[in-house]
Amino acid sequence: MSQGDRRRAFRDLFGSMPAGVCVITTDGPAGRAGMTASSVSSLSLEPLLLLVCIGNGSRTLRVLRGNGRFAVNLLREGQSDLAGVFATDRPAEEKFATAGHDLVDGSPVLHQVLGRMTCQVYSATPMGDHTIVVGEVLDLARSSGTPLLWHEGRYGYRRTEGHDSPTPAISTAATHPMDRP
Repeated sequence: MSQGDRRRAFRDLFGSMPAGVCVITTDGPAGRAGMTASSVSSLSLEPLLLLVCIGNGSRTLRVLRGNGRFAVNLLREGQSDLAGVFATDRPAEEKFATAGHDLVDGSPVLHQVLGRMTCQVYSATPMGDHTIVVGEVLDLARSSGTPLLWHEGRYGYRRTEGHDSPTPAISTAATHPMDRP
C-alpha cells in the first residue's frame, strides 16, 4: 500500500468513529481566531486538563499561542452551519459575525452551545503535522441537548434508545472543508 493510500485508510478508519464537534476560539493581544475541531479530548482530572490537536499551519494555532488562552465550545445538533463557517479560512471577523458570543476569562464563548470550557495554555507540543495543545480548564458549563457529531466526513447525530424522537440518519451533505488531507 502506498503512503498516500495508507494516509487515506488511516483517515477513513478514524472517520468511522463519531466525534463531537467543537469550535476553538481565542481572543487577546495576538488577535481573535476560531476554528472547528473534532480532535478534542479530556486528559486529566488533577489538574483539569484537556487537549486539542491543531494543524501546524493554522492561523488559530498561532493566535492561540500568542494569547495564551482559548475556549472550547461543544456544538449541539442544528449547529452544523456554525461548524461549517469556523471550518473555513474566512477572516475572524466574518466567522464571529455569524454567532453571538461573550468573553469569558478573555476567550469568546459562543451562545447556545451544548457546553463550553475556558482554558489557559498549559503546553503546546508539535507532533507530526499538528500541535497538541493542552489547556488547563479555568471554567466550564454544560446545558442539555444532543451533540453535533462528525462521522464519515459529514455532520450529523444519532439518537440513542430511550429518546422519544425518531432516529435521524447521519447527514448525507457533501464533503465539508473540515475533511481536508
